[in-house]
Amino acid sequence: MKKFSFLLVVSLAVIFFSCDKSDDVIDVLNEDQVELNNTVKTVVASEELTEDVMVSVDYETDLFSFAQESFDEVTSSTKCAVADRYCQFFQLWNRYKTDQLPDVSIEFGDENRFPMTITINYSDSTVLNNGRVISGTIAIVLTAAPFTDGAVREITLDLVIDGIAVDGWKRIEYTGERGVSKMFAYTSELTFTFPDETTLFRSENRTKEWVSGLDTKWDVSDDRIEIRGSVTCVDSEQNEYSKTIDVENPLVRIGTCRVIVSGLVIFTQNQIEFARLDYGDGECDNIATYTYINDAGETVTEEIEIGIHLRLRDK
Repeated sequence: MKKFSFLLVVSLAVIFFSCDKSDDVIDVLNEDQVELNNTVKTVVASEELTEDVMVSVDYETDLFSFAQESFDEVTSSTKCAVADRYCQFFQLWNRYKTDQLPDVSIEFGDENRFPMTITINYSDSTVLNNGRVISGTIAIVLTAAPFTDGAVREITLDLVIDGIAVDGWKRIEYTGERGVSKMFAYTSELTFTFPDETTLFRSENRTKEWVSGLDTKWDVSDDRIEIRGSVTCVDSEQNEYSKTIDVENPLVRIGTCRVIVSGLVIFTQNQIEFARLDYGDGECDNIATYTYINDAGETVTEEIEIGIHLRLRDK
């Protein structure tokens, strides 16, 4: 991935809503000046890992939600032996290994099939073609077809993805204009539990725009999604911090890659910037660039491997 050139500046002007509508100033602090119980590197990597996990969660949710028009009968299972036609749909996605399709149940409401409930059961282990392993369930309640004005999806998660548990809720509202743009507003409150039993609580307020690929729903290879907004996190050691996606460099994920391929994230604590994470220039790899200023006032740039929980590795 392309290295991120970090400017040594005294302050960054960032607009916040306040009573007097004035701009607050975010100072760039050295790593040792940030009051974090964990190292900055560990904090950044732990949150990045949750981002990596949510790539798969969001993709699963979108795939089944956008296929709702193909669900025209109530079923308690979409295993091949029970519903061959539904099974063929899922195989066309080339999302799962041949014998690893999740079990999906469909329930319809009284008015034009809505509210529709889609429950995805991955059992003890469902393997994606990219090697990711998912177990548990996702329940999706759709108030209307996803691209209907004001359509909402209420999602309940009880999952384990590559050994990381994800529990909580997520709300997705369609905010685009049919035929013009495909954009969604996301809010959520989720708890991630890592294999070493440490946790991360994460609240989200972001938008995602599906900029290409929705017109080929059975082909994920041309999918491209841009993500904007911010999240707030609290970890096991009560570190509370926020991460904001740079306005000019949104996060980008593509359908053929299991990780985010580009974008810039700025980490702050009490409106003080303490780190940046650059996901690169679009190449599908597992390397991101982490940047901070050390106690000597020097810019330090390190490459980190996406998807690694540093607390475990350091032990």
